[in-house]
Amino acid sequence: MDFAFSIPTVQAAATLADVPQNYSAGNMVTTGVAIVVLVAVLCAVLFIVWGWVMLILSGGKDEKVKPAINSIRYSVIGLIVIVIALFIAPRIVEFMGLGNLNQYLSPDVIFKSIKDIANSIFSGNAGSTFGGSTPTQPTSINADFSDL
Repeated sequence: MDFAFSIPTVQAAATLADVPQNYSAGNMVTTGVAIVVLVAVLCAVLFIVWGWVMLILSGGKDEKVKPAINSIRYSVIGLIVIVIALFIAPRIVEFMGLGNLNQYLSPDVIFKSIKDIANSIFSGNAGSTFGGSTPTQPTSINADFSDL
Protein backbone atom coordinates (compact mmCIF):
# COMPACT_ATOMS: atom_id res chain seq x y z
CA MET A 1 0.00 0.00 0.00
CA ASP A 2 1.33 3.37 -0.96
CA PHE A 3 0.32 6.30 1.20
CA ALA A 4 1.08 9.55 -0.51
CA PHE A 5 0.04 12.93 0.75
CA SER A 6 1.14 16.46 0.22
CA ILE A 7 1.55 19.16 2.81
CA PRO A 8 -0.44 22.22 1.82
CA THR A 9 1.38 25.52 1.74
CA VAL A 10 0.23 28.06 4.25
CA GLN A 11 0.57 31.77 3.68
CA ALA A 12 0.86 33.87 6.78
CA ALA A 13 -1.74 36.59 7.19
CA ALA A 14 -0.74 40.13 8.01
CA THR A 15 -0.29 40.59 11.74
CA LEU A 16 0.27 43.44 14.10
CA ALA A 17 3.97 42.58 13.97
CA ASP A 18 4.19 43.62 10.30
CA VAL A 19 5.67 47.03 11.00
CA PRO A 20 6.11 49.42 8.10
CA GLN A 21 9.46 51.14 7.71
CA ASN A 22 8.11 54.65 8.36
CA TYR A 23 6.62 53.91 11.80
CA SER A 24 7.23 57.01 13.91
CA ALA A 25 7.14 57.44 17.69
CA GLY A 26 3.80 59.25 17.40
CA ASN A 27 2.32 56.33 15.51
CA MET A 28 3.57 53.97 18.20
CA VAL A 29 1.89 56.12 20.87
CA THR A 30 -1.37 56.07 18.91
CA THR A 31 -1.19 52.32 18.35
CA GLY A 32 -0.31 51.67 21.99
CA VAL A 33 -3.22 53.75 23.26
CA ALA A 34 -5.55 52.12 20.73
CA ILE A 35 -4.53 48.62 21.83
CA VAL A 36 -5.00 49.51 25.51
CA VAL A 37 -8.43 51.02 24.79
CA LEU A 38 -9.45 48.03 22.66
CA VAL A 39 -8.41 45.50 25.32
CA ALA A 40 -10.07 47.53 28.10
CA VAL A 41 -13.35 47.81 26.19
CA LEU A 42 -13.34 44.10 25.33
CA CYS A 43 -12.69 43.20 28.97
CA ALA A 44 -15.46 45.50 30.16
CA VAL A 45 -17.93 44.00 27.70
CA LEU A 46 -16.92 40.47 28.73
CA PHE A 47 -17.44 41.36 32.40
CA ILE A 48 -20.87 42.80 31.59
CA VAL A 49 -21.83 39.57 29.83
CA TRP A 50 -20.38 37.51 32.69
CA GLY A 51 -22.36 39.63 35.19
CA TRP A 52 -25.57 38.99 33.27
CA VAL A 53 -24.85 35.25 33.23
CA MET A 54 -24.21 35.32 36.99
CA LEU A 55 -27.42 37.31 37.48
CA ILE A 56 -29.46 34.84 35.45
CA LEU A 57 -27.95 31.85 37.25
CA SER A 58 -28.32 33.41 40.70
CA GLY A 59 -31.88 32.21 41.10
CA GLY A 60 -32.80 35.32 43.06
CA LYS A 61 -30.50 34.49 45.99
CA ASP A 62 -29.22 37.70 47.55
CA GLU A 63 -25.67 36.42 48.09
CA LYS A 64 -25.39 35.64 44.36
CA VAL A 65 -27.30 38.62 42.97
CA LYS A 66 -25.10 41.22 44.67
CA PRO A 67 -21.78 40.15 43.04
CA ALA A 68 -23.49 39.90 39.65
CA ILE A 69 -24.89 43.43 39.89
CA ASN A 70 -21.55 44.73 41.15
CA SER A 71 -19.78 43.14 38.17
CA ILE A 72 -22.16 44.83 35.75
CA ARG A 73 -22.01 48.14 37.62
CA TYR A 74 -18.20 48.31 37.73
CA SER A 75 -17.91 47.27 34.09
CA VAL A 76 -20.25 50.06 32.99
CA ILE A 77 -18.31 52.52 35.17
CA GLY A 78 -15.11 51.27 33.50
CA LEU A 79 -16.57 51.87 30.03
CA ILE A 80 -17.59 55.40 31.03
CA VAL A 81 -14.09 56.10 32.40
CA ILE A 82 -12.52 54.83 29.17
CA VAL A 83 -14.71 57.09 27.01
CA ILE A 84 -14.13 60.10 29.24
CA ALA A 85 -10.37 59.47 29.23
CA LEU A 86 -10.35 59.37 25.43
CA PHE A 87 -11.87 62.81 25.24
CA ILE A 88 -10.06 64.35 28.24
CA ALA A 89 -6.50 63.18 27.37
CA PRO A 90 -6.06 65.57 24.40
CA ARG A 91 -7.21 68.50 26.56
CA ILE A 92 -4.72 67.59 29.30
CA VAL A 93 -1.92 67.31 26.72
CA GLU A 94 -2.90 70.70 25.32
CA PHE A 95 -3.04 72.22 28.82
CA MET A 96 0.45 70.88 29.62
CA GLY A 97 1.84 72.51 26.49
CA LEU A 98 2.59 69.28 24.64
CA GLY A 99 0.63 70.31 21.56
CA ASN A 100 2.57 68.09 19.18
CA LEU A 101 1.27 64.94 20.97
CA ASN A 102 -2.29 66.16 20.62
CA GLN A 103 -2.41 65.03 16.99
CA TYR A 104 -1.68 61.45 18.09
CA LEU A 105 -4.13 61.33 21.01
CA SER A 106 -7.26 62.81 19.47
CA PRO A 107 -10.29 60.50 19.62
CA ASP A 108 -10.61 60.45 15.82
CA VAL A 109 -7.05 59.18 15.43
CA ILE A 110 -7.48 56.61 18.21
CA PHE A 111 -10.74 55.28 16.73
CA LYS A 112 -9.16 55.09 13.27
CA SER A 113 -6.24 53.17 14.75
CA ILE A 114 -8.64 50.80 16.55
CA LYS A 115 -10.42 50.24 13.23
CA ASP A 116 -7.11 49.47 11.51
CA ILE A 117 -6.17 47.02 14.27
CA ALA A 118 -9.57 45.33 13.98
CA ASN A 119 -9.06 45.11 10.21
CA SER A 120 -5.69 43.45 10.60
CA ILE A 121 -6.99 40.98 13.19
CA PHE A 122 -10.34 39.97 11.70
CA SER A 123 -9.78 40.24 7.96
CA GLY A 124 -6.23 38.94 7.82
CA ASN A 125 -4.85 41.89 5.89
CA ALA A 126 -4.42 45.49 6.96
CA GLY A 127 -5.40 46.96 3.61
CA SER A 128 -9.07 46.05 3.53
CA THR A 129 -11.81 47.80 5.45
CA PHE A 130 -13.68 46.19 8.32
CA GLY A 131 -17.00 45.03 6.99
CA GLY A 132 -16.42 46.90 3.75
CA SER A 133 -15.41 44.05 1.51
CA THR A 134 -17.69 43.23 -1.36
CA PRO A 135 -19.69 40.09 -0.65
CA THR A 136 -19.37 37.23 -3.05
CA GLN A 137 -22.45 36.18 -4.94
CA PRO A 138 -23.82 32.86 -3.74
CA THR A 139 -23.79 30.06 -6.20
CA SER A 140 -27.11 29.17 -7.69
CA ILE A 141 -28.87 26.52 -5.66
CA ASN A 142 -31.62 24.43 -7.07
CA ALA A 143 -34.74 25.51 -5.19
CA ASP A 144 -36.72 22.41 -6.05
CA PHE A 145 -38.09 21.06 -2.79
CA SER A 146 -40.37 18.46 -4.34
CA ASP A 147 -38.41 15.57 -2.84
CA LEU A 148 -39.16 16.66 0.74
